[in-house]
Amino acid sequence: MTNNALLYLRVSSKEQEKEGFSLDAQEKLGHDYASRKGLIIAKIWKVSESAWREERTAFNQMIDYARHHAEIGHIIFDVTDRMTRNDFDKLKIYTLIKEHGKTIHFSRSNKIIDRNSGSEDVFMLDIEVAVAKKMSNDISRKTRMGMQEKAEQGFYPSFAPIGYKNNKVTGLLEIDPVKAPFIRRLFELMAGGSHSLAMLRDQLYQEGLRNRAEGNFGKSAIAYLLRKSIYYGPYEWNGKIYQGSHSPIISKDLFDRAQEVLNGKTKVHIQDKGFAFNNLVWCGVCGCKVIGETKKKRFHYYHCTFSKGRHDGKGYVREEKIVELIGDRVRAVTIDGQLADWLKGNLREDGRKTLELQEKRLNALKTQYEKVNSRLSRLYDSKFDNELTEEVFVTKEKEYQAQLIEIKANIDSLQRMNPHYYDDGCQTLELCKRLYPRYVTANYEEKAKLANLVASNYTLVDVNLVPKYRKPFSFIAKGLVCSDWLPGLGSNQQPSG
Repeated sequence: MTNNALLYLRVSSKEQEKEGFSLDAQEKLGHDYASRKGLIIAKIWKVSESAWREERTAFNQMIDYARHHAEIGHIIFDVTDRMTRNDFDKLKIYTLIKEHGKTIHFSRSNKIIDRNSGSEDVFMLDIEVAVAKKMSNDISRKTRMGMQEKAEQGFYPSFAPIGYKNNKVTGLLEIDPVKAPFIRRLFELMAGGSHSLAMLRDQLYQEGLRNRAEGNFGKSAIAYLLRKSIYYGPYEWNGKIYQGSHSPIISKDLFDRAQEVLNGKTKVHIQDKGFAFNNLVWCGVCGCKVIGETKKKRFHYYHCTFSKGRHDGKGYVREEKIVELIGDRVRAVTIDGQLADWLKGNLREDGRKTLELQEKRLNALKTQYEKVNSRLSRLYDSKFDNELTEEVFVTKEKEYQAQLIEIKANIDSLQRMNPHYYDDGCQTLELCKRLYPRYVTANYEEKAKLANLVASNYTLVDVNLVPKYRKPFSFIAKGLVCSDWLPGLGSNQQPSG
């Protein structure tokens, strides 16, 4: 029989390295053993820690190599559990021995198994594999129990998702300062409704987002990230929802808005090049999109897509007319200096009242959280005392867990409320003073951005545009036609500048 041998080395944990099972230690023992037995090591397989997929791939490669190379007569392992911890792979070894005449060596114990080995030796090998299998199962069970316990305590029990890092000291997820901004931007772009999954993938890649292999994400991977609730707090583990103890990257409101677009409840409007107002205007007759079209190679018109069929109503509207109509709507929420100053005063008082209400609401939510948490604790006590059926326990546990997650999300939302409420409001009012002058001097693309800033869309009714103003412009538009904005001002009056 040939003296050529294969050397298979495997280590699956740091503890094994400390115990002398490191790859280097195994390799040295393997070479020493081969030298004593007069064997020549022709090829070596090294499988490092925590790589079970790689481990099985390498094992199968070694088995296949031994089967197809008749010049290989021996395979050297360190000990039995370095060879295998399952019956399926043990059968592959027995096949090599019985059908291909290979000899199996264990360098640490000097044990040899071949087709001439007695039944006692084969029986002892079976026992050793069974013991290794039990130890592996015990480790796996304890690992699962430990991960479940971590989940119960709010610690994410697995490898950190993109945007977070695992803190090995505290056990908590920490926000990754490099990748977290990409995750936040991903949700913001999706919630904006102007990007498809393919566009998100390409844009985020251009901006620097990479997957763990430093490559680009696929569309399905982007969708998977967008569905992960862990980015605002709760996460699912083993079929149950847990409230994480980590800091959220996004708000629940942003997550929900992104889901609406992702699930098709909000349409994605992709900007067509050359027509700045394509994603702003909708038909007042049928609700279809109003799009731009070039006539005679130089005139731009906007018209209904007639996706639901032809109908009577306004036909083609010149782009210049669309610009004029949107300008009227922008001018409608442009205010003068006196009104802006008056609103700033009201904003300061409103901010004070808002903070008071926020504090009361926050205290009420915390009290509610404690009550539900106490109910959940009593539920566990009743379960341990066998006072509840399993069905009732599971139902009530899900109910209380869902309540806790909802309350926690509301608490987080309140705590994330803008502390610069007054300053940001003043900046918005200053913007409102300059809106129309900026619109007049802007190019068409900038006009479209300003139009989108003040309203989410515009409905074309004959030759009029009806805007759906965003906040706070909706309040300003409503207030400018009310008689009670300023003392002594009627519905047709505004303070003079």
